[in-house]
Amino acid sequence: MLLRLSATVVQANLSIVENTLAQLYSRRARLRAEIAEAPSFTVQEDLAALTSSKAAKTFIDSEQNLFNSRRNALIGMKKQLGTRKDQLADEARGLEVQVEATNNELAIVKEDVSKTDELFKKGLVTLQRLNLLKRQLSNLEGQQGQYIAARAQTVGKLSELDLQLLQLDEDRKSEVTKDLTSIEATVAEYEERLAATRDQLDRLDIRSPIAGRIYQLSVHNINGVIQPGEVLMLVVPEQDELAIEANITPRDIDQIYVGQPVTIRFTAFNQSTTPDLSAQVAVVAPDLQTDSRTGTSYYALRIKPDKAGMGHLPGGKLYPGMPAEVFIQTSERSVLSYFMKPFQDRLKKTFVQE
Repeated sequence: MLLRLSATVVQANLSIVENTLAQLYSRRARLRAEIAEAPSFTVQEDLAALTSSKAAKTFIDSEQNLFNSRRNALIGMKKQLGTRKDQLADEARGLEVQVEATNNELAIVKEDVSKTDELFKKGLVTLQRLNLLKRQLSNLEGQQGQYIAARAQTVGKLSELDLQLLQLDEDRKSEVTKDLTSIEATVAEYEERLAATRDQLDRLDIRSPIAGRIYQLSVHNINGVIQPGEVLMLVVPEQDELAIEANITPRDIDQIYVGQPVTIRFTAFNQSTTPDLSAQVAVVAPDLQTDSRTGTSYYALRIKPDKAGMGHLPGGKLYPGMPAEVFIQTSERSVLSYFMKPFQDRLKKTFVQE
């Protein structure tokens, strides 16, 4: 590990997200149980992984109390409607009995009216007697109509109560389904936030993917502030092969090719004891580049030293940024050219890592 960033803000955000998600999981379990009309509910998610056991118990108990309260209220309303329905059913049965009794009484009175009418025609009874029976028959028929209408009204009320009972369930399911849909969306949002926050927490420890040396460290104190995009340090791998970057002028590029022999001289070492190293041109840039500071145009080269010669360096190691001189062999070298050619082909370059 190279650096550890402060976890205060991230830990606070993580705690908020985890507690909120634990509450949402408890609420979602309660809503699912309400839709299923279950007598109780169980939270499937492990709330202990999100928050303390005490907080988890508080969330579950709160939702359980709300679940019981809403369930008991619904049962109470259904019970009231059921009691009213039983009362109306009794009224309907009573009216049915009254209609049946009236039918029987009507049959008797109708028979009396028929017989009395025959006796009246023979002059054996008075008109007053006949009219009295007819009036009684008319009253019974009116009473029968009232009983039938009352029974129909009672049956209608029973149907309305059945609809109210169904509507109670439908309204509750509609309400709970709407809440559950909203909760599901919120749960998905907070699960993403949880993953993102945990990822932030994991990335508080800044590590190097490879072993190497640290250069240009810009962090020197505890609790310092780091700006977005700021380079904290450079890590140069220890196991990577070293390469030399050099620049060559456009007028000489036609003499350069990949695999071309190169001689390297490290000016940082004692020149009397440090041998020149053999190398080869590994890469020739295809495009012309321009130095933004000097305005000089050049082609970039990458040169790789021969591994066999690296062991002949007198002590010490090669480090990035170490100066060196590069001599590119473009023709057979005479003794005179050995001294003169470096002034023509010598290029300033810097050691870099590949």
